[in-house]
Amino acid sequence: MTQPSTTRPTYLVVESAGADQGRRISLIGNSLTVGRLPTCDVRFSDIHVSRTHAALWRRGGLDYVEDLGSSGGTYVNDVAITGPRELHHGDTVAFAGLRLRYQGEVPTPQAVRYNSGDQRADELDNVGWDQYNLSQYVIQAREGFFSEIAATRTKANRLVWTGLALFVIGLGIAYAGGYSVFELIVDAPLDPSAPQSDSIGFLTAAVGGVTNTVGLLLMIMGLVLHIVATSRRRLVDRELPPPPVQYRGH
Repeated sequence: MTQPSTTRPTYLVVESAGADQGRRISLIGNSLTVGRLPTCDVRFSDIHVSRTHAALWRRGGLDYVEDLGSSGGTYVNDVAITGPRELHHGDTVAFAGLRLRYQGEVPTPQAVRYNSGDQRADELDNVGWDQYNLSQYVIQAREGFFSEIAATRTKANRLVWTGLALFVIGLGIAYAGGYSVFELIVDAPLDPSAPQSDSIGFLTAAVGGVTNTVGLLLMIMGLVLHIVATSRRRLVDRELPPPPVQYRGH
């Protein structure tokens, strides 16, 4: 039987003006991540590209692109995609505002002979191998997202504990300054020789109040980051569920 085959690697070529214009991205790998993070296989510095923006992979000789929950979106021929999209020669691909063109090999028929002959149960066929590659991509993408989420939670914890410490310190300072002012207010009518104002007490109370407010704001920021991290975790589990466990025969 015959089927189309690709004789040369396929590419994405950057068309947008800028430092990356004309850049050729080979799609040889089983799966590639696209984004601004240094850990991405294809990295862009464009601020509109998300840290982990999209994924590219090959299956059965065909190339696919998928958005990974980016803020700017991924487009094929100016249409936003929400799932895997097969690429065809001449298609335009946009990561947010960064525009690229897919250069695929025009398929030409050639004879291909398949020999299923002696196959053992513990060997993967082509379909199984593609499924394995896709599963590996999903696992790696999830690990990348979870690393970011863990970093966000660590930052949130630091903000909460720092804010709590400043809040308590601010309360102590404000109490000390306020107590001094309160003593002056109580004693002044009874002792005409006592000073009529306590600028140091007022200043101390004001510094304590400011410190207290800063601590409260930091705690609020930390709580917000915790909520964001939890929401992102749920989004990853919903949009990028873990692949099912597959067992091979022995």
